[in-house]
Amino acid sequence: MNIPSSMRRQRGSVLVIAMVFLLMLAGLAASAMRGSMSSVQAISNMQWRNESVAAANDAIDRVLSSSDFAIKTPTVTEQVFQVDINGDDVNDIRVTFPVTTIAGVAKAGPRCLRQRPVPAASLDPEVAADRGCYGSSAADGSGIGVETAGGTAAMDSSQTLCADTQWVIPVRATDDVTRTSVDVTQGTGVRVFRSDAINYCN
Repeated sequence: MNIPSSMRRQRGSVLVIAMVFLLMLAGLAASAMRGSMSSVQAISNMQWRNESVAAANDAIDRVLSSSDFAIKTPTVTEQVFQVDINGDDVNDIRVTFPVTTIAGVAKAGPRCLRQRPVPAASLDPEVAADRGCYGSSAADGSGIGVETAGGTAAMDSSQTLCADTQWVIPVRATDDVTRTSVDVTQGTGVRVFRSDAINYCN
């Protein structure tokens, strides 16, 4: 049985149209798949960043929980904090102290930005933390001195043994598997003896 040429042409057109629609549907499916994968990757990246920031903040809290971090900075700088995020007994994130440049000086670890001597008028003798800051009530004959650029000078009645210092603590949380990292910086104030402030807050 012979099929008229017009019907053969119609069947060919239907096949071409069907193929075009199939290609369009395949393109839409591939685009939807790419969009879905991008969303999953973005959510995964955001989750990793949040976990890294949490690990960095945990490390900073541990540093701040040591009241003498301001006078044992080199020891603190050598510490590496390991964090197990998902509780599988495998450390996921490593937190260290990166080298940062402040006022032209590149160093790792907590950095003292400035110091200010504590005036005697701001101390309360009823507060145990303040009592250790008192010097002598009179400069002459006290035997107490403070270090200055020219040597040692007698402490006058308005000076105390303490100084308020301002610190910045930069840390870096790193995932060794993905080789990605995030930096977190925390500022804090610490009261220390003036001799320690002179050593660490040049």
